[in-house]
Amino acid sequence: MSSNSGRRQLRIDGLRLDMQSPETVLVHQVAQRLGAPDDAVEDVAVVRVSIDARGRPVRVFNVDARVDADAVPDSLPGGVRQSPKPPRPPRSYAPDTQERVVVIGAGPSGLFCAHRLAESGVETILIDRGQPVEIRGRDVSGLMHRGELKPNSNICFGEGGAGTWSDGKLYTRVKDVRRRHVLETIVDLGGPEEILIKGKPHLGTDRLVRLCKAFRARLTDAGCTVRFGAFVERLVLVDDKGSRRIAGVELDDGEIIDADRVVLAVGHSAREMYRHLAQLGVAMEPKAFAVGFRVEHRQALIDDIQYGKYADEEGLPSSEYRLAANYGEGQNHRGIYSFCMCPGGQVVPSHTLPQGICVNGMSHANRRGHFANSALVVTVRPADFGAYGVEPDHEAERGVLAGMAFQHEAERRAFELGGGGFIAPAQRLTDFQAGRASTSVRETTYKPGIVESDLRSCYPSFVVESLQRALRDFEQRMPGFVNDDALLIGVETRTSAPVRILRDDTTLESTSVHGLYPAGEGAGYGGGIVSAAIDGLRIAETMLEEMCA
Repeated sequence: MSSNSGRRQLRIDGLRLDMQSPETVLVHQVAQRLGAPDDAVEDVAVVRVSIDARGRPVRVFNVDARVDADAVPDSLPGGVRQSPKPPRPPRSYAPDTQERVVVIGAGPSGLFCAHRLAESGVETILIDRGQPVEIRGRDVSGLMHRGELKPNSNICFGEGGAGTWSDGKLYTRVKDVRRRHVLETIVDLGGPEEILIKGKPHLGTDRLVRLCKAFRARLTDAGCTVRFGAFVERLVLVDDKGSRRIAGVELDDGEIIDADRVVLAVGHSAREMYRHLAQLGVAMEPKAFAVGFRVEHRQALIDDIQYGKYADEEGLPSSEYRLAANYGEGQNHRGIYSFCMCPGGQVVPSHTLPQGICVNGMSHANRRGHFANSALVVTVRPADFGAYGVEPDHEAERGVLAGMAFQHEAERRAFELGGGGFIAPAQRLTDFQAGRASTSVRETTYKPGIVESDLRSCYPSFVVESLQRALRDFEQRMPGFVNDDALLIGVETRTSAPVRILRDDTTLESTSVHGLYPAGEGAGYGGGIVSAAIDGLRIAETMLEEMCA
Protein backbone atom coordinates (compact mmCIF):
# COMPACT_ATOMS: atom_id res chain seq x y z
CA MET A 1 0.00 0.00 0.00
CA SER A 2 1.01 3.60 -0.52
CA SER A 3 2.63 5.29 2.44
CA ASN A 4 1.28 8.70 1.33
CA SER A 5 -1.21 10.12 3.81
CA GLY A 6 -4.17 12.21 2.77
CA ARG A 7 -6.45 11.87 -0.26
CA ARG A 8 -5.99 10.98 -3.90
CA GLN A 9 -8.22 11.95 -6.80
CA LEU A 10 -8.43 9.06 -9.27
CA ARG A 11 -10.15 8.52 -12.62
CA ILE A 12 -11.72 5.05 -12.88
CA ASP A 13 -12.99 3.96 -16.29
CA GLY A 14 -15.39 1.25 -17.38
CA LEU A 15 -17.55 0.67 -14.29
CA ARG A 16 -20.68 -1.22 -15.32
CA LEU A 17 -24.18 -1.03 -13.81
CA ASP A 18 -27.43 -2.52 -15.03
CA MET A 19 -30.27 -0.19 -15.96
CA GLN A 20 -32.03 -0.43 -12.58
CA SER A 21 -29.18 -0.19 -10.04
CA PRO A 22 -28.77 3.19 -8.29
CA GLU A 23 -25.57 5.13 -8.90
CA THR A 24 -24.72 4.85 -5.22
CA VAL A 25 -23.48 1.33 -6.10
CA LEU A 26 -20.55 3.03 -7.86
CA VAL A 27 -18.86 3.60 -4.50
CA HIS A 28 -18.66 -0.15 -3.98
CA GLN A 29 -17.48 -0.72 -7.54
CA VAL A 30 -14.68 1.85 -7.13
CA ALA A 31 -13.59 0.16 -3.92
CA GLN A 32 -13.61 -3.23 -5.61
CA ARG A 33 -11.52 -1.98 -8.52
CA LEU A 34 -8.95 -0.56 -6.06
CA GLY A 35 -9.04 -3.54 -3.72
CA ALA A 36 -9.98 -1.20 -0.90
CA PRO A 37 -12.82 -1.10 1.66
CA ASP A 38 -15.92 0.91 0.75
CA ASP A 39 -15.26 3.48 3.48
CA ALA A 40 -11.95 4.39 1.80
CA VAL A 41 -13.96 5.97 -1.03
CA GLU A 42 -15.11 9.40 0.12
CA ASP A 43 -16.74 10.79 -3.01
CA VAL A 44 -17.58 9.66 -6.55
CA ALA A 45 -18.44 12.05 -9.40
CA VAL A 46 -19.65 10.75 -12.75
CA VAL A 47 -17.54 12.05 -15.64
CA ARG A 48 -19.15 10.12 -18.47
CA VAL A 49 -21.93 7.60 -18.87
CA SER A 50 -22.96 5.61 -21.92
CA ILE A 51 -24.96 2.48 -22.72
CA ASP A 52 -23.44 -0.76 -23.92
CA ALA A 53 -26.21 -2.68 -25.70
CA ARG A 54 -24.11 -5.70 -26.63
CA GLY A 55 -25.95 -8.45 -24.81
CA ARG A 56 -27.99 -7.27 -21.85
CA PRO A 57 -27.83 -3.44 -21.90
CA VAL A 58 -25.75 -1.88 -19.13
CA ARG A 59 -24.61 1.60 -18.25
CA VAL A 60 -20.86 2.20 -18.47
CA PHE A 61 -19.41 4.87 -16.18
CA ASN A 62 -16.15 6.77 -16.02
CA VAL A 63 -15.84 8.48 -12.63
CA ASP A 64 -13.56 10.65 -10.56
CA ALA A 65 -13.22 9.36 -7.01
CA ARG A 66 -11.63 10.92 -3.94
CA VAL A 67 -10.12 8.09 -1.93
CA ASP A 68 -7.97 7.50 1.12
CA ALA A 69 -4.40 7.48 -0.21
CA ASP A 70 -3.34 4.84 2.29
CA ALA A 71 -5.93 2.44 0.83
CA VAL A 72 -4.64 2.76 -2.75
CA PRO A 73 -1.98 0.33 -4.01
CA ASP A 74 1.31 1.76 -5.28
CA SER A 75 0.66 0.21 -8.69
CA LEU A 76 -2.74 1.33 -9.91
CA PRO A 77 -4.91 -1.39 -11.46
CA GLY A 78 -6.04 -1.27 -15.10
CA GLY A 79 -8.56 1.41 -15.94
CA VAL A 80 -7.39 3.61 -13.03
CA ARG A 81 -5.20 6.70 -13.27
CA GLN A 82 -4.67 10.04 -11.63
CA SER A 83 -7.59 12.34 -12.41
CA PRO A 84 -6.66 14.89 -15.07
CA LYS A 85 -6.57 18.52 -14.11
CA PRO A 86 -9.82 20.38 -14.84
CA PRO A 87 -9.72 22.48 -18.02
CA ARG A 88 -8.74 26.10 -17.62
CA PRO A 89 -11.63 28.55 -17.71
CA PRO A 90 -11.84 30.66 -20.88
CA ARG A 91 -9.48 33.61 -20.87
CA SER A 92 -10.99 37.02 -20.16
CA TYR A 93 -10.36 39.77 -22.71
CA ALA A 94 -10.71 43.53 -22.35
CA PRO A 95 -9.58 45.05 -25.66
CA ASP A 96 -9.26 48.81 -25.90
CA THR A 97 -10.89 49.15 -29.29
CA GLN A 98 -13.58 51.08 -31.13
CA GLU A 99 -13.97 48.39 -33.75
CA ARG A 100 -17.39 47.13 -34.76
CA VAL A 101 -17.95 43.51 -35.71
CA VAL A 102 -20.97 42.30 -37.68
CA VAL A 103 -21.78 38.61 -37.35
CA ILE A 104 -24.01 37.23 -40.13
CA GLY A 105 -26.00 34.22 -39.01
CA ALA A 106 -27.56 33.29 -35.67
CA GLY A 107 -26.72 29.60 -35.75
CA PRO A 108 -24.33 28.03 -33.20
CA SER A 109 -21.22 29.52 -34.78
CA GLY A 110 -22.63 33.03 -34.98
CA LEU A 111 -24.24 32.92 -31.53
CA PHE A 112 -21.13 31.80 -29.69
CA CYS A 113 -18.87 34.12 -31.68
CA ALA A 114 -21.09 37.15 -31.05
CA HIS A 115 -21.42 36.38 -27.35
CA ARG A 116 -17.67 35.99 -26.85
CA LEU A 117 -17.05 39.32 -28.54
CA ALA A 118 -19.86 41.21 -26.82
CA GLU A 119 -19.01 39.97 -23.32
CA SER A 120 -15.45 41.22 -23.95
CA GLY A 121 -16.72 44.71 -24.66
CA VAL A 122 -16.53 44.69 -28.47
CA GLU A 123 -19.37 46.44 -30.30
CA THR A 124 -21.12 43.49 -31.92
CA ILE A 125 -24.13 43.32 -34.22
CA LEU A 126 -25.64 39.88 -34.85
CA ILE A 127 -27.95 39.73 -37.86
CA ASP A 128 -29.94 36.89 -39.36
CA ARG A 129 -32.13 36.68 -42.46
CA GLY A 130 -34.66 34.58 -40.55
CA GLN A 131 -36.93 35.24 -37.59
CA PRO A 132 -36.68 34.70 -33.83
CA VAL A 133 -37.84 31.28 -32.71
CA GLU A 134 -41.30 32.46 -31.61
CA ILE A 135 -42.13 33.61 -35.14
CA ARG A 136 -40.01 30.97 -36.80
CA GLY A 137 -41.97 28.25 -35.01
CA ARG A 138 -45.20 29.47 -36.60
CA ASP A 139 -43.52 29.63 -40.01
CA VAL A 140 -42.21 26.07 -39.65
CA SER A 141 -45.70 24.92 -38.62
CA GLY A 142 -47.14 26.60 -41.70
CA LEU A 143 -44.65 24.76 -43.89
CA MET A 144 -45.34 21.41 -42.25
CA HIS A 145 -49.12 21.58 -42.14
CA ARG A 146 -50.10 23.87 -45.03
CA GLY A 147 -47.14 23.78 -47.40
CA GLU A 148 -46.48 27.50 -46.93
CA LEU A 149 -42.78 28.15 -47.49
CA LYS A 150 -41.24 31.39 -46.27
CA PRO A 151 -37.84 31.57 -48.01
CA ASN A 152 -36.12 33.36 -45.12
CA SER A 153 -37.85 31.72 -42.15
CA ASN A 154 -38.00 27.95 -42.19
CA ILE A 155 -36.13 24.91 -40.87
CA CYS A 156 -32.85 26.14 -42.39
CA PHE A 157 -33.00 29.86 -41.66
CA GLY A 158 -33.71 31.72 -38.46
CA GLU A 159 -32.64 31.95 -34.84
CA GLY A 160 -30.60 28.94 -33.77
CA GLY A 161 -29.74 27.89 -37.31
CA ALA A 162 -30.59 24.67 -39.12
CA GLY A 163 -29.99 22.60 -35.97
CA THR A 164 -32.90 24.11 -34.03
CA TRP A 165 -35.42 21.76 -35.64
CA SER A 166 -33.31 18.61 -35.33
CA ASP A 167 -32.39 16.00 -32.76
CA GLY A 168 -30.03 18.50 -31.15
CA LYS A 169 -27.01 16.20 -31.00
CA LEU A 170 -24.15 17.63 -28.95
CA TYR A 171 -21.40 15.11 -29.56
CA THR A 172 -18.48 15.87 -31.83
CA ARG A 173 -15.20 14.32 -32.90
CA VAL A 174 -13.49 17.70 -32.62
CA LYS A 175 -10.86 17.62 -29.86
CA ASP A 176 -10.87 21.12 -28.44
CA VAL A 177 -10.90 22.51 -24.90
CA ARG A 178 -13.74 24.82 -25.97
CA ARG A 179 -16.10 21.84 -26.16
CA ARG A 180 -16.55 21.94 -22.40
CA HIS A 181 -17.19 25.68 -22.52
CA VAL A 182 -19.92 25.17 -25.13
CA LEU A 183 -21.67 22.52 -23.04
CA GLU A 184 -21.35 24.51 -19.82
CA THR A 185 -22.81 27.56 -21.54
CA ILE A 186 -25.81 25.50 -22.66
CA VAL A 187 -26.33 24.25 -19.11
CA ASP A 188 -25.99 27.78 -17.75
CA LEU A 189 -28.72 28.88 -20.18
CA GLY A 190 -31.08 26.24 -18.83
CA GLY A 191 -29.98 23.07 -20.59
CA PRO A 192 -29.91 19.77 -18.66
CA GLU A 193 -26.76 19.06 -16.64
CA GLU A 194 -26.71 15.50 -17.98
CA ILE A 195 -25.19 16.75 -21.25
CA LEU A 196 -21.91 17.27 -19.36
CA ILE A 197 -21.53 13.55 -18.70
CA LYS A 198 -23.52 11.67 -21.33
CA GLY A 199 -21.52 9.86 -23.96
CA LYS A 200 -23.98 10.96 -26.65
CA PRO A 201 -25.72 14.07 -25.32
CA HIS A 202 -28.64 15.60 -27.17
CA LEU A 203 -31.21 18.32 -26.54
CA GLY A 204 -34.18 17.85 -28.85
CA THR A 205 -36.10 20.59 -30.62
CA ASP A 206 -38.28 21.50 -27.63
CA ARG A 207 -35.25 22.32 -25.48
CA LEU A 208 -33.41 24.06 -28.32
CA VAL A 209 -36.24 26.53 -28.85
CA ARG A 210 -36.16 27.54 -25.17
CA LEU A 211 -32.38 27.80 -25.19
CA CYS A 212 -32.42 30.11 -28.20
CA LYS A 213 -34.59 32.59 -26.29
CA ALA A 214 -32.27 32.42 -23.28
CA PHE A 215 -29.20 32.90 -25.49
CA ARG A 216 -30.77 35.96 -27.10
CA ALA A 217 -31.37 37.51 -23.67
CA ARG A 218 -27.77 36.74 -22.70
CA LEU A 219 -26.51 38.46 -25.86
CA THR A 220 -28.54 41.62 -25.34
CA ASP A 221 -27.48 41.75 -21.69
CA ALA A 222 -23.86 41.66 -22.89
CA GLY A 223 -24.52 44.64 -25.17
CA CYS A 224 -24.88 42.79 -28.46
CA THR A 225 -27.39 44.21 -30.96
CA VAL A 226 -29.50 41.35 -32.34
CA ARG A 227 -31.52 41.84 -35.53
CA PHE A 228 -33.75 39.39 -37.35
CA GLY A 229 -35.31 39.65 -40.78
CA ALA A 230 -32.07 41.25 -41.97
CA PHE A 231 -31.08 39.69 -45.29
CA VAL A 232 -27.55 40.58 -46.42
CA GLU A 233 -27.72 41.49 -50.09
CA ARG A 234 -24.01 42.14 -50.49
CA LEU A 235 -20.72 42.63 -48.71
CA VAL A 236 -19.27 46.12 -48.88
CA LEU A 237 -15.61 45.95 -49.88
CA VAL A 238 -13.00 48.71 -50.22
CA ASP A 239 -9.51 48.84 -51.68
CA ASP A 240 -6.79 48.87 -49.03
CA LYS A 241 -3.33 49.34 -50.48
CA GLY A 242 -3.96 47.06 -53.39
CA SER A 243 -5.92 44.43 -51.49
CA ARG A 244 -9.57 44.18 -50.56
CA ARG A 245 -10.94 44.82 -47.10
CA ILE A 246 -14.41 44.46 -45.66
CA ALA A 247 -16.16 47.74 -44.83
CA GLY A 248 -19.66 46.56 -43.96
CA VAL A 249 -22.75 44.85 -45.28
CA GLU A 250 -25.73 46.05 -47.30
CA LEU A 251 -29.18 44.68 -46.50
CA ASP A 252 -31.86 43.96 -49.08
CA ASP A 253 -33.69 47.18 -48.14
CA GLY A 254 -30.60 49.26 -48.97
CA GLU A 255 -29.43 49.83 -45.41
CA ILE A 256 -25.65 49.74 -45.04
CA ILE A 257 -24.14 48.65 -41.72
CA ASP A 258 -20.54 49.74 -41.41
CA ALA A 259 -18.15 47.21 -39.90
CA ASP A 260 -14.44 46.77 -39.33
CA ARG A 261 -14.78 42.99 -39.38
CA VAL A 262 -17.52 40.65 -40.61
CA VAL A 263 -18.04 37.06 -39.53
CA LEU A 264 -19.68 34.94 -42.22
CA ALA A 265 -21.64 32.28 -40.30
CA VAL A 266 -24.45 31.89 -42.82
CA GLY A 267 -25.06 28.12 -42.66
CA HIS A 268 -24.91 25.43 -45.33
CA SER A 269 -28.01 26.55 -47.27
CA ALA A 270 -27.19 30.22 -47.93
CA ARG A 271 -27.09 29.81 -51.69
CA GLU A 272 -27.58 33.49 -52.47
CA MET A 273 -24.51 34.33 -50.39
CA TYR A 274 -22.45 31.61 -52.09
CA ARG A 275 -23.34 33.11 -55.49
CA HIS A 276 -22.48 36.60 -54.26
CA LEU A 277 -19.10 35.44 -52.96
CA ALA A 278 -18.38 33.73 -56.28
CA GLN A 279 -19.24 36.93 -58.16
CA LEU A 280 -16.91 38.90 -55.88
CA GLY A 281 -14.12 36.42 -56.49
CA VAL A 282 -13.83 35.49 -52.80
CA ALA A 283 -11.52 32.48 -52.55
CA MET A 284 -13.55 29.27 -52.31
CA GLU A 285 -13.13 25.67 -53.33
CA PRO A 286 -15.67 22.91 -53.97
CA LYS A 287 -15.82 20.26 -51.27
CA ALA A 288 -17.32 16.83 -50.90
CA PHE A 289 -20.66 16.35 -49.16
CA ALA A 290 -23.22 13.55 -49.07
CA VAL A 291 -26.70 13.05 -50.50
CA GLY A 292 -29.39 10.43 -50.20
CA PHE A 293 -32.73 9.92 -48.51
CA ARG A 294 -34.37 9.74 -45.09
CA VAL A 295 -35.18 6.20 -44.02
CA GLU A 296 -38.02 5.76 -41.54
CA HIS A 297 -38.67 2.66 -39.40
CA ARG A 298 -40.95 1.94 -36.50
CA GLN A 299 -38.99 2.67 -33.34
CA ALA A 300 -40.12 -0.62 -31.80
CA LEU A 301 -38.39 -2.49 -34.64
CA ILE A 302 -35.11 -0.63 -34.11
CA ASP A 303 -35.36 -1.34 -30.38
CA ASP A 304 -35.89 -5.03 -31.10
CA ILE A 305 -32.92 -5.14 -33.45
CA GLN A 306 -30.60 -3.24 -31.09
CA TYR A 307 -31.73 -4.55 -27.69
CA GLY A 308 -33.00 -7.99 -28.68
CA LYS A 309 -34.89 -9.82 -25.94
CA TYR A 310 -34.18 -6.95 -23.54
CA ALA A 311 -36.05 -4.35 -25.64
CA ASP A 312 -38.87 -4.05 -23.08
CA GLU A 313 -36.55 -3.66 -20.12
CA GLU A 314 -37.39 -0.66 -17.97
CA GLY A 315 -35.14 2.38 -18.23
CA LEU A 316 -33.84 1.81 -21.74
CA PRO A 317 -33.88 4.86 -24.01
CA SER A 318 -35.16 4.70 -27.58
CA SER A 319 -32.35 2.95 -29.40
CA GLU A 320 -30.04 4.44 -32.00
CA TYR A 321 -27.89 3.04 -34.76
CA ARG A 322 -24.93 4.08 -36.82
CA LEU A 323 -24.18 2.31 -40.07
CA ALA A 324 -21.36 2.80 -42.54
CA ALA A 325 -19.93 1.03 -45.57
CA ASN A 326 -16.84 1.93 -47.57
CA TYR A 327 -16.13 0.70 -51.05
CA GLY A 328 -13.12 1.26 -53.29
CA GLU A 329 -9.79 2.88 -52.52
CA GLY A 330 -8.09 6.18 -53.22
CA GLN A 331 -9.93 8.25 -55.81
CA ASN A 332 -12.45 5.44 -56.21
CA HIS A 333 -13.37 5.36 -52.53
CA ARG A 334 -17.05 5.89 -51.77
CA GLY A 335 -18.57 6.13 -48.30
CA ILE A 336 -22.21 5.29 -47.56
CA TYR A 337 -23.49 5.91 -44.07
CA SER A 338 -26.35 6.83 -41.77
CA PHE A 339 -26.40 10.43 -40.63
CA CYS A 340 -28.27 12.45 -38.00
CA MET A 341 -30.26 9.49 -36.69
CA CYS A 342 -33.38 10.64 -34.81
CA PRO A 343 -34.78 8.07 -32.36
CA GLY A 344 -38.48 8.55 -31.68
CA GLY A 345 -38.50 11.42 -34.16
CA GLN A 346 -40.13 12.63 -37.34
CA VAL A 347 -39.15 13.52 -40.88
CA VAL A 348 -39.42 17.25 -41.58
CA PRO A 349 -39.34 19.54 -44.65
CA SER A 350 -36.05 21.44 -44.82
CA HIS A 351 -36.40 22.93 -48.29
CA THR A 352 -35.75 26.60 -48.95
CA LEU A 353 -36.75 26.78 -52.63
CA PRO A 354 -40.33 27.08 -53.93
CA GLN A 355 -39.85 24.18 -56.36
CA GLY A 356 -37.50 21.91 -54.47
CA ILE A 357 -37.93 19.14 -51.90
CA CYS A 358 -35.37 18.55 -49.19
CA VAL A 359 -36.01 16.59 -45.99
CA ASN A 360 -34.35 16.24 -42.62
CA GLY A 361 -35.11 14.71 -39.23
CA MET A 362 -35.94 16.01 -35.77
CA SER A 363 -36.93 14.66 -32.39
CA HIS A 364 -37.92 16.02 -28.99
CA ALA A 365 -35.91 15.62 -25.83
CA ASN A 366 -37.72 12.48 -24.65
CA ARG A 367 -37.43 10.74 -28.05
CA ARG A 368 -40.69 8.92 -27.34
CA GLY A 369 -42.23 9.06 -30.81
CA HIS A 370 -43.28 5.81 -32.48
CA PHE A 371 -40.92 6.16 -35.44
CA ALA A 372 -37.17 6.43 -35.96
CA ASN A 373 -35.52 8.10 -38.92
CA SER A 374 -32.05 8.67 -40.26
CA ALA A 375 -30.39 9.93 -43.39
CA LEU A 376 -28.87 7.25 -45.59
CA VAL A 377 -26.34 9.10 -47.72
CA VAL A 378 -23.57 8.60 -50.25
CA THR A 379 -20.42 10.68 -50.48
CA VAL A 380 -20.36 12.96 -53.52
CA ARG A 381 -16.97 14.30 -54.58
CA PRO A 382 -16.26 17.35 -56.76
CA ALA A 383 -15.47 14.97 -59.63
CA ASP A 384 -19.09 13.76 -59.41
CA PHE A 385 -20.75 17.17 -59.60
CA GLY A 386 -21.36 17.00 -63.35
CA ALA A 387 -23.01 13.56 -63.20
CA TYR A 388 -26.48 14.86 -64.03
CA GLY A 389 -25.27 16.32 -67.31
CA VAL A 390 -27.55 19.34 -66.76
CA GLU A 391 -26.34 22.89 -67.31
CA PRO A 392 -27.13 25.05 -64.23
CA ASP A 393 -29.01 28.34 -64.54
CA HIS A 394 -26.24 30.42 -62.95
CA GLU A 395 -22.81 30.76 -64.51
CA ALA A 396 -21.08 30.53 -61.11
CA GLU A 397 -22.60 27.08 -60.57
CA ARG A 398 -20.61 25.69 -63.48
CA GLY A 399 -17.41 26.20 -61.48
CA VAL A 400 -16.83 26.45 -57.76
CA LEU A 401 -20.55 26.12 -57.02
CA ALA A 402 -21.14 23.00 -59.11
CA GLY A 403 -21.88 21.07 -55.92
CA MET A 404 -24.69 23.47 -55.12
CA ALA A 405 -26.11 22.88 -58.61
CA PHE A 406 -25.96 19.12 -57.94
CA GLN A 407 -28.00 19.59 -54.76
CA HIS A 408 -30.48 21.82 -56.56
CA GLU A 409 -31.08 19.30 -59.35
CA ALA A 410 -31.82 16.49 -56.89
CA GLU A 411 -34.28 18.72 -55.01
CA ARG A 412 -35.98 19.79 -58.25
CA ARG A 413 -36.43 16.20 -59.36
CA ALA A 414 -37.87 15.21 -55.99
CA PHE A 415 -40.34 18.11 -56.20
CA GLU A 416 -41.52 17.01 -59.63
CA LEU A 417 -41.74 13.39 -58.53
CA GLY A 418 -43.89 14.41 -55.56
CA GLY A 419 -46.29 16.30 -57.80
CA GLY A 420 -45.97 19.71 -56.11
CA GLY A 421 -47.20 21.17 -52.85
CA PHE A 422 -44.06 19.87 -51.11
CA ILE A 423 -45.46 16.35 -51.19
CA ALA A 424 -42.38 14.15 -50.86
CA PRO A 425 -41.72 11.10 -53.03
CA ALA A 426 -41.36 7.90 -51.02
CA GLN A 427 -40.55 4.26 -51.68
CA ARG A 428 -40.55 1.07 -49.69
CA LEU A 429 -37.00 0.17 -48.74
CA THR A 430 -37.42 -3.34 -50.18
CA ASP A 431 -38.64 -1.90 -53.50
CA PHE A 432 -35.70 0.49 -53.72
CA GLN A 433 -33.23 -2.28 -53.09
CA ALA A 434 -34.94 -4.51 -55.65
CA GLY A 435 -34.99 -1.73 -58.26
CA ARG A 436 -38.76 -1.40 -58.67
CA ALA A 437 -41.23 1.41 -58.10
CA SER A 438 -43.53 1.27 -55.08
CA THR A 439 -47.24 1.07 -55.78
CA SER A 440 -48.30 1.87 -52.21
CA VAL A 441 -46.75 3.33 -49.06
CA ARG A 442 -47.91 3.63 -45.46
CA GLU A 443 -48.53 6.88 -43.62
CA THR A 444 -45.44 8.61 -42.31
CA THR A 445 -44.38 11.34 -39.89
CA TYR A 446 -43.63 13.72 -42.79
CA LYS A 447 -46.61 16.04 -42.29
CA PRO A 448 -46.93 17.60 -45.79
CA GLY A 449 -47.56 14.08 -47.08
CA ILE A 450 -45.88 11.53 -49.32
CA VAL A 451 -46.64 9.77 -52.60
CA GLU A 452 -45.44 6.36 -53.78
CA SER A 453 -42.62 6.75 -56.29
CA ASP A 454 -39.46 5.38 -57.76
CA LEU A 455 -36.74 7.38 -56.03
CA ARG A 456 -34.02 6.11 -58.32
CA SER A 457 -34.81 8.94 -60.76
CA CYS A 458 -33.73 11.55 -58.19
CA TYR A 459 -30.02 10.81 -58.47
CA PRO A 460 -27.34 9.68 -60.90
CA SER A 461 -26.82 5.93 -60.98
CA PHE A 462 -23.70 5.90 -58.78
CA VAL A 463 -25.73 7.22 -55.82
CA VAL A 464 -28.51 4.66 -56.31
CA GLU A 465 -26.20 1.71 -56.86
CA SER A 466 -24.00 2.63 -53.89
CA LEU A 467 -27.03 2.75 -51.60
CA GLN A 468 -28.41 -0.54 -52.92
CA ARG A 469 -25.09 -2.24 -52.32
CA ALA A 470 -24.77 -0.78 -48.81
CA LEU A 471 -28.28 -1.88 -47.86
CA ARG A 472 -27.21 -5.49 -48.30
CA ASP A 473 -24.40 -4.93 -45.80
CA PHE A 474 -26.63 -2.98 -43.43
CA GLU A 475 -29.18 -5.81 -43.41
CA GLN A 476 -26.45 -8.25 -42.39
CA ARG A 477 -25.43 -6.04 -39.48
CA MET A 478 -29.00 -5.23 -38.43
CA PRO A 479 -31.22 -8.13 -39.56
CA GLY A 480 -34.71 -6.77 -40.23
CA PHE A 481 -33.49 -3.29 -41.20
CA VAL A 482 -34.60 -3.79 -44.83
CA ASN A 483 -38.33 -4.61 -44.71
CA ASP A 484 -41.58 -3.75 -46.50
CA ASP A 485 -42.70 -1.32 -43.80
CA ALA A 486 -39.52 0.79 -43.84
CA LEU A 487 -39.70 3.84 -46.11
CA LEU A 488 -37.22 5.96 -48.00
CA ILE A 489 -38.33 9.61 -48.28
CA GLY A 490 -36.59 11.94 -50.69
CA VAL A 491 -34.39 13.76 -50.86
CA GLU A 492 -31.71 14.69 -48.32
CA THR A 493 -29.02 16.87 -49.86
CA ARG A 494 -27.85 19.36 -47.22
CA THR A 495 -25.66 17.24 -45.03
CA SER A 496 -22.91 19.87 -45.22
CA ALA A 497 -21.77 22.83 -47.28
CA PRO A 498 -20.91 22.22 -50.95
CA VAL A 499 -17.96 24.65 -50.69
CA ARG A 500 -15.20 25.70 -48.35
CA ILE A 501 -14.55 29.44 -48.07
CA LEU A 502 -10.77 29.60 -47.79
CA ARG A 503 -9.21 31.25 -44.77
CA ASP A 504 -5.76 31.74 -43.28
CA ASP A 505 -4.80 29.02 -40.81
CA THR A 506 -3.50 31.56 -38.29
CA THR A 507 -5.66 34.67 -38.58
CA LEU A 508 -8.80 32.75 -39.71
CA GLU A 509 -9.47 35.60 -42.16
CA SER A 510 -10.54 35.00 -45.73
CA THR A 511 -7.46 34.57 -47.88
CA SER A 512 -8.85 37.10 -50.34
CA VAL A 513 -10.67 39.73 -48.23
CA HIS A 514 -9.14 41.23 -45.08
CA GLY A 515 -11.52 41.47 -42.15
CA LEU A 516 -13.85 38.74 -43.46
CA TYR A 517 -14.03 35.62 -41.29
CA PRO A 518 -15.68 32.51 -42.78
CA ALA A 519 -17.15 30.51 -39.88
CA GLY A 520 -18.92 27.31 -39.03
CA GLU A 521 -20.66 24.69 -41.09
CA GLY A 522 -21.70 26.98 -43.94
CA ALA A 523 -18.09 27.97 -44.57
CA GLY A 524 -16.92 24.36 -44.49
CA TYR A 525 -15.47 24.41 -40.95
CA GLY A 526 -17.98 22.54 -38.83
CA GLY A 527 -20.19 19.49 -38.82
CA GLY A 528 -22.81 19.96 -36.15
CA ILE A 529 -23.93 22.18 -33.28
CA VAL A 530 -20.86 21.81 -31.07
CA SER A 531 -18.19 21.88 -33.78
CA ALA A 532 -19.77 24.98 -35.33
CA ALA A 533 -19.95 26.68 -31.93
CA ILE A 534 -16.29 25.84 -31.28
CA ASP A 535 -15.34 27.39 -34.62
CA GLY A 536 -17.23 30.58 -33.75
CA LEU A 537 -15.40 30.79 -30.43
CA ARG A 538 -12.03 30.26 -32.15
CA ILE A 539 -12.72 33.14 -34.49
CA ALA A 540 -13.84 35.45 -31.70
CA GLU A 541 -10.78 34.64 -29.60
CA THR A 542 -8.44 35.10 -32.55
CA MET A 543 -9.91 38.56 -33.11
CA LEU A 544 -9.68 39.40 -29.42
CA GLU A 545 -6.04 38.34 -29.25
CA GLU A 546 -5.30 40.70 -32.12
CA MET A 547 -7.32 43.52 -30.57
CA CYS A 548 -5.45 43.12 -27.28
CA ALA A 549 -1.99 42.93 -28.85
